[in-house]
Amino acid sequence: MATNTIRFVKYRTDTGEILCTGNCAKEEHAYLQMEDPENEHILLDVAADDATQWVNDEGDIVARPTLDVPETASIIADGISEVTGALPAGTVVRFNGAVATTDGSDFGFTTDMPGTYVFDFQPPFPYIPRTLTIESTDAV
Repeated sequence: MATNTIRFVKYRTDTGEILCTGNCAKEEHAYLQMEDPENEHILLDVAADDATQWVNDEGDIVARPTLDVPETASIIADGISEVTGALPAGTVVRFNGAVATTDGSDFGFTTDMPGTYVFDFQPPFPYIPRTLTIESTDAV
């Protein structure tokens, strides 16, 4: 015999970050999932993906914004060709062991050395993190 379950999404009310999703046999059981009732809330009869969605100020599950930076790019190692993108202030950028936090300025990269360059971007929530791999080839 099939059992009806209630889908739920638990999220932080201050950020909209989805903390977990699941199914419960009863509505009351879904609300028992809250560990911090002052800062968490439950939505019933909905499904969500915490990696790509969040709960906006209106209480709707919507797509998380993506960074305006490609996942891959190719440039010529001429010191002029450039990969650029917009990053929100507070984005943590990791590259070759170094870590920096952006002030809202655009990202830009150019090189005169052929190689593979990997940047890891951890933006403030609700943006989705991204890794950018740049292939730089010899100028012909």
